[in-house]
Amino acid sequence: MVVKFLDSTPLANYKILSNSITPRPIAWISTLSTDDIVNLAPFSFFAPLCATPVIFGVNIMNKSNGEFKDTLRNAKLTHKITISTVQVDFLESMQQTSNELPYNVSEAQQYGIELESISPTYPPIVKGSLVAFFCEFRDVLCFSKTSSTLIVEAKEVFIDDLVYTESLNFSIDNVGRVGKSFIYKQ
Repeated sequence: MVVKFLDSTPLANYKILSNSITPRPIAWISTLSTDDIVNLAPFSFFAPLCATPVIFGVNIMNKSNGEFKDTLRNAKLTHKITISTVQVDFLESMQQTSNELPYNVSEAQQYGIELESISPTYPPIVKGSLVAFFCEFRDVLCFSKTSSTLIVEAKEVFIDDLVYTESLNFSIDNVGRVGKSFIYKQ
């Protein structure tokens, strides 16, 4: 079977990519609205693009009603985001935060997810996260009307003392996306 992307729907293209480019790490992104409401959402279309400077790309599909997701909206307004890695202990909470909520309703508050402020000028992390990147908005690339690619630059990184080593040869068992399911070591 050969599928021509030009003749395919955005949802079909997403399904093809999400089920074939695996495993993919999940970015658990926190942003703040201009009213300081924390938005917390997972994104599996996430990747490092450059090591110097540290640049990440995050593909963000629009909400089901066609509006921009809160993460993109907040990033454009405040220019700050925090990207945390997801460990298996957070799998259920991470899945809950993928639900669409109205703007300025905090997923962390809605689902009882405890947050922690590590860097005072960036959005908080989920308490217990092992690695988090504190990033600033760089650009948004728009290739279609149904999604945007957020480009951010990491300015700082938090590495929990449980895994940090001076050599930086640490290992963490992150949750990754494999099609409709998740992969992780136990």
